[in-house]
Amino acid sequence: MRKRLYRVLFLVFGLCVNAQQALAQVNHVSINSRQSELNQQPRLKLNVVAQNDDLSQLSFYIRQQVDGDMQQQRLSIQPINRFLVQLNGKKLVTDRYAQLVITENQQNKAVLLAVLALFDAPLSFTSAAFIEAQPLPSSSNQPTKAPRPVEADVTNHVAVTVVKNNAVKAVKTNTVSEPVLQPRTSDNCQIVKDNSDTLWRIADRYKEQWNTSVYGAMLAIFEANMLAFSKQKIHLLLKDALLVCPSTEILAQYDNKAVDKKVFEVIEAKHAAR
Repeated sequence: MRKRLYRVLFLVFGLCVNAQQALAQVNHVSINSRQSELNQQPRLKLNVVAQNDDLSQLSFYIRQQVDGDMQQQRLSIQPINRFLVQLNGKKLVTDRYAQLVITENQQNKAVLLAVLALFDAPLSFTSAAFIEAQPLPSSSNQPTKAPRPVEADVTNHVAVTVVKNNAVKAVKTNTVSEPVLQPRTSDNCQIVKDNSDTLWRIADRYKEQWNTSVYGAMLAIFEANMLAFSKQKIHLLLKDALLVCPSTEILAQYDNKAVDKKVFEVIEAKHAAR
């Protein structure tokens, strides 16, 4: 009887650990853009697609050489939407080869997710609408001596795709812009559609008018009309839902077809898996 109880407890504990690991999965991470240059305080937008939309276990650091010593500073985090965050730091970045280091806290230890070349990211001052949310907790931004260098591929841009057994695969990609959670729309503008229209057909019809690609248009529609999608999943557009036009603020985020295609595919795969 006691052995059976131990076996049950062991099984339950194992399931809990597996569940925790599943919740911690990060499907995609990449630098969206920089709002700072060399010899300035770091400001950048980061694209993050996580299984449970919980970024509280992630930490972000700028790592650079300062007077021959490797130093790093932890960045503060401000959510912009479910898939995009603003990162800010207080210490100047003086190393043109500075890196963005991303770690995840798993079972009381930091696991390296990605190392990205900071200044390979494009410089862009396009504004993004912040949702009403409190900044995620972070520790002091004071630079500290970095741990031993971690072996990692540093490419022009890196997307992190989680595969089986929580292995992390680095894939070269472009920058990404992601949809916002809370709708921000143009006033008095509705999208013309009928119940037979798919999201793709609607986006294809409006892409030229909105000066974007079909993928950018789909992401913009989703961002501005989340309640028009069943369970807020991008592949489940409700047939009888009224759609409002995305604002120019939203559309400004989707100006690269290759990037928007990658983002759409990542989000669609995530939503289809739930």
